[in-house]
Amino acid sequence: MKLFLLFAFLFSVAHGQKLINLNTLKGGNEVNQLNSYAPCGIYVSAASDNTATLQNIFVVQKDGTKTSLYDIKSKTSNGKMTPLVVIDTATLTTSLNTNVLKGLNGVIYLSLTAQYNNKNFNVYDVSSTFNFNLKPVTVETLTLFLNTYRGTNPLQSSIISQWNQDPSSSSYIYAGIPQDQTESKNTQIFSNPVVSDKFTQYFSNVEKFTLASTVAFYLRTSNGGPSFRVEPGSWNIGESTTSAYSTTGFFMRPQGKMDGTVTTVHIKRDTSYSGTSGANMLGSLENRGKVSVSYNDGASAYDDNAVPNPFFSPWSIPVIGENLKISATSGESGYYYVQYFVLQGGKKGSPTSGPGQIETTTKASGTIQFFMAFVISVFLML
Repeated sequence: MKLFLLFAFLFSVAHGQKLINLNTLKGGNEVNQLNSYAPCGIYVSAASDNTATLQNIFVVQKDGTKTSLYDIKSKTSNGKMTPLVVIDTATLTTSLNTNVLKGLNGVIYLSLTAQYNNKNFNVYDVSSTFNFNLKPVTVETLTLFLNTYRGTNPLQSSIISQWNQDPSSSSYIYAGIPQDQTESKNTQIFSNPVVSDKFTQYFSNVEKFTLASTVAFYLRTSNGGPSFRVEPGSWNIGESTTSAYSTTGFFMRPQGKMDGTVTTVHIKRDTSYSGTSGANMLGSLENRGKVSVSYNDGASAYDDNAVPNPFFSPWSIPVIGENLKISATSGESGYYYVQYFVLQGGKKGSPTSGPGQIETTTKASGTIQFFMAFVISVFLML
């Protein structure tokens, strides 16, 4: 399967909107055409680029108005960015040499006209820590997050923590920039409620997680949304322990990392209770490389070892394991995302010994149901 890379569409035209890498622009007073539609909003994220350089690169509107990238970038408050409004076509020019521009790391985002007209569309810059809150909002929202901060390891990484969300609301995170059509089913990299093969389940507890080396990601919500803390940085979930008996978390391997390291998460559990565990995985690895996601308990392992696709096939098992282990075929280029969950049920032996309260029932996928029928007593990742 050909690698469908996140970055292939990050810097390309997609039904009008663009995310343009500044180091692809031409200098020497050449004219760079920006938009072919209007009105639209222009956002600039360039957290690690030189101020003097940005002050000498200009967006020029049809009426001759010139605005520097630095001035556009500076219109940010508590992470929220204010766009330069373009009523007609706009171009970008600079007297700087093209080689100077090649050293830049920032991006320009050109919104769709529909996004410009949507008061519930916003763009945030992850160059500093801020608190994000959509809980009071009752309508559908769309929020794009841009991260060009290079002071983290890996570069351009964002930590999401202190997630709080009401049971009646829905939140879906996607990689890249939003398109002007509805996303395909099961292409979100994280959601609450979680979509599983047996149910769709709201979780009151969400583990802290990192979106590593991710320039752009976006959040769609309905009937309210979450509040959470956003900060540039990276947090390694390896050898961590989940913080609640029922919880969901996230792990990803970014593009460019090719080692076969096994990431282990210890599961907080009470063995006197029944429960359910599961995961959703999507992505792309070259040469049909595989991603292994397994819940282990002593010598027993419930494992999903599969070639990642652009969409996930949800799976779950009727137990809560002691550890969660995630790894991929070593040496294969690509990326993948994993959302995992554990859901504590009732006391074993009691009439309520099944999984926790289910919010919405969905049709089982059947794709990986055989993992629920028996225990694979092998150590695939030791």
